[in-house]
Amino acid sequence: MDGRHFAPFTGCETLEAWDVIVLGDGPAALRSASESAKQGASTLMLSTSALGSGANLSQDGLAAILQESNNRDHREDTIKHGSFLNDQDIVAARTSAAVRQIDLLERWGVNFRRDANGVPMVRKGPGHQKSRNADAGDATGREVQQILEEQCMRHGVVRRGDHLPISLIHTNQSISGITVIDMMNGRIAALQAKAVIIADGGFEGAYTHGVVGLGLDLALQAGIPLRDMEFISHTPLGIKDTNLTLPLGLLYDGATLHESNGTEIEVREGLDAMCQAVRQANEPVLDARNLGESSEWWKAVFRTVQQRTGINMEHQTVAIESRPYSTIGGITVDEHGRAILSTWSRWFTGLYAAGAASCSGLHGADVLVGNILLDELHGGAAAGLHAGEFVKKRQFKNVKAAHESEQQAIADFGASTSSDEGAVVRIGHVTSQVRDTVQSALGTPRTSAGLQAGIEALESASVLAESIFVDQKSLIANTNLLEIARIQASIRISTVAMHAALARTETRGSHHRADFPDADDEQIHHYTVNLSGEVKTLALRKSKTGNWLLPPQ
Repeated sequence: MDGRHFAPFTGCETLEAWDVIVLGDGPAALRSASESAKQGASTLMLSTSALGSGANLSQDGLAAILQESNNRDHREDTIKHGSFLNDQDIVAARTSAAVRQIDLLERWGVNFRRDANGVPMVRKGPGHQKSRNADAGDATGREVQQILEEQCMRHGVVRRGDHLPISLIHTNQSISGITVIDMMNGRIAALQAKAVIIADGGFEGAYTHGVVGLGLDLALQAGIPLRDMEFISHTPLGIKDTNLTLPLGLLYDGATLHESNGTEIEVREGLDAMCQAVRQANEPVLDARNLGESSEWWKAVFRTVQQRTGINMEHQTVAIESRPYSTIGGITVDEHGRAILSTWSRWFTGLYAAGAASCSGLHGADVLVGNILLDELHGGAAAGLHAGEFVKKRQFKNVKAAHESEQQAIADFGASTSSDEGAVVRIGHVTSQVRDTVQSALGTPRTSAGLQAGIEALESASVLAESIFVDQKSLIANTNLLEIARIQASIRISTVAMHAALARTETRGSHHRADFPDADDEQIHHYTVNLSGEVKTLALRKSKTGNWLLPPQ
C-alpha cells in the first residue's frame, strides 16, 4: 500500500487524494517529502521528467561552521554578501543548523572529503572570510541526490515521474489539490491534497534552455506574488558555447582564471566580483592543469568536458563565461516554508515552497557559495516537518472544485489540439524570442529602457505562445505540452522579474542598473510582484528579538 486515500464525489469517479504532494525531484523536494512522510503523512512526489534527472545545484558543496565556535562569522558573511537584504532571523537559524545538515548527510552515506584529522575538509569559498565549504568533489550532487532518494524510500514516499502540473486547486486562498497530466498513462487527473509543497526549481533556465520550475508559475497564477525576482545569482565557470557549468570547488583546489594569453585575471573578493571580472575579460579561460592530488576528486567532470568538447582539462585550459546559475527570488516563505501573501501575517493555507522555488530570505541580493544546498536542505526539512504536522488536523476539502478543475483541463487540451486554419506557430521560434529577450533585458547591466522593451517583447511572445501548434495528439509522452507549459511559464515569470528589476532603482548585489549605479539606503526592503505586474514592498525580518544582527551599512 502506498498510503494514498480516495475521496468520493457524488456522480463522478473517485479522486486520488494524498496528505502532502511535493512538486520536484531535487534535494529540496526530496528532503521535504521524506520529512513529511516521517511525520506519518501520505506523501506523493511529482516530477515533470524522469526520476532523478532534475537540476541539481548542490555541486558547490555546503557551507558549515565545522572549524568555528559559533555561527557569527558565517551569518555576517551571508548578510554582507546579500547586501543586507537578507531576513536576518532566517540567516541565524540556517547558519546555526548547517553543522547538523552535514552530520545528517554523513550518517546517511555522503562521503565528504576529509582532512588529516579525519573530519570533513573545509575550504574558503568566494565571499567567505573563513574556510567552511565542505564537498565530495564532483560526486557531491550525485551522492546527495542518492541518499535523499534512499530516505524517501525508507519513509514510504511515492515518487512519480513524467507528470506535468497544470494548475493548483484552491478556493479562498486555501489549497486543496493539484491538477496534472499523467504522461505515463495518458490521462488528466485532479489530485486532492491537504498540503502542497512547491520545490521544483527556479527560472534561471529562461536565459538558456527554457527549462524552468513550473511551480513558480502555478503559484503566480493562483494569485501569489513573487519576491526579490530581480536577483539572479551568476557563476563565472560556464563553459563557453555549451550548457555545462563547472563546480566552483575547482578554484578551491588551485584552478586559476586567466586570459587566453596567460595573463592572470585580477579578482576582488566575492562571487559577483569574480563574475564581473570574467565578463570584462577578453578571452577568459580556466586553468585546472595543476590541481595535484586533488584532481582525483574531479575525474568525472574532466571526463564529461572531454566527451562534450574534446578538451582534456588535465592538459588544456577551457574557455569560460559568466552566466545565470540560480534563482534567488521566488515564492515568499516564512521559517516553516509556508507561502506568504502580501504581508508576513497572511498565509496561503496549505501551500509551502522550498529550494530555488522559494525566497526564504537567506540569500538576500546574492548567493554566498555553499548556502544554496544549505537552504535546500534546511528549508526542505522545515516545509516537510510543518506540512506533516499541519495535515494531521486538516480534512480533505473541495472535492467539487477538484472535479471541475479536471474537466476544465480536459476541455483545454481538446481545444489546444483542435485544427486551426490560422498560421502555425512553432515552439522553437517562441523559445528563441523569449531567450533573447531575457538575456538582453535581464542581463548585466540593466536599464529602464531595456526592461520596458523586454516587457513589451514578452507581451508579444505571450500572444504567440497561446497559439503554439501541438503536434502530438496523445497525452502519453507528450513533450509538446511540456515544452509549451515551460515557455508560457518562462514568459510570465520573466515578466514579473522585469517589473521587479524596473522597480529597484539602484544597484545592489547581483542586480546592476546602468542608470542607477549606486545603492539606495531607502530601498532596503523586498519587492513583490503579482501576475498583473503590481509592485509592492515587504519589510525585512530582523532577529527573533526584534533587533538587527548586523545593521545595514
